[in-house]
Amino acid sequence: MGGERLGYDRLLLATGARPRRLPVPGAELEGVYELRTLEDCAALRERLQAGARLAVIGAGWIGAEVAASARMKGLEVTMIEPASMPLERVLGPEVGAIYRDLHAEHGVRLLLGRTLEAFEGQRTVGAVRTADGERISCDFAVVGVGVMPRSEIAQRAGIAVANGIAVDEYLQTKVPGVFAAGDVANARHPLYEASIRVEHWANALNQGPAAARNMLGARVVYDRIPYFFSDQYDVGMEYSGYATSWDEVVLRGDPAAREFIAFWLRDGRVLAGMNVNVWDVNDDIQALIRSGEAVDRARLEDPSVPLGELLASPARGS
Repeated sequence: MGGERLGYDRLLLATGARPRRLPVPGAELEGVYELRTLEDCAALRERLQAGARLAVIGAGWIGAEVAASARMKGLEVTMIEPASMPLERVLGPEVGAIYRDLHAEHGVRLLLGRTLEAFEGQRTVGAVRTADGERISCDFAVVGVGVMPRSEIAQRAGIAVANGIAVDEYLQTKVPGVFAAGDVANARHPLYEASIRVEHWANALNQGPAAARNMLGARVVYDRIPYFFSDQYDVGMEYSGYATSWDEVVLRGDPAAREFIAFWLRDGRVLAGMNVNVWDVNDDIQALIRSGEAVDRARLEDPSVPLGELLASPARGS
């Protein structure tokens, strides 16, 4: 900031991401929050008081988790989402419907397939208005509509930027000695044969040390399978894999009781798996993904068949 010049032999860019801003009237009003920093968390914690009215904009992971936390503290919650289901972009409509029902059962008012037109209020937000004209009173609002990678510094330096800072499987940019890790890194993944950018703390936790080893000359391929988790009400889940399109979703267990595993398949191969209130199966799910083998659908959905037996010789761990 003061114009000081620092030399380097190796450089790591870990600039993270910033919340997307909604380009609607009233977005700058007091009482409109994002959830990205410790300060954001502290500010929201003070507002989560029983009886307050909360509008949540976006039904992705941030929106869904905030809505669940608020309902458990006794707030009135309305969640507005342009997609037809919560979490639809990642989980698809079948599994998204399970989370829709979960939130509805806990008293969240869901306005799905609806977009926000404006925040209303003089100085502090007092209501939100949807594009179809409905006005919902609220004491405060939380916006969770995704993030944008902070890649401006790389762009100014002439480093390739494409949905973040483009890096190879060693987390190095095309500029020798310059690496990137975390939310900002769009990294070539050898298993998926594609560049992927993962927005979760587990990815930042693991990519940082991998980048450091490569900055020291180790040449370690970063091939961890993407992983994240979420807790909403009494429903906990772990998700492993990377699926942007699939042929079918196979459910194993009892979705009605929220004790099941979902698998996203393409050409009979498991691209991703999510265990919901079913534990100690993540290694087996990752082994199925890493194998790249087609699996028997009937056996995959049969809870009596151990996941570890679906492959002749499961490739463990990541």
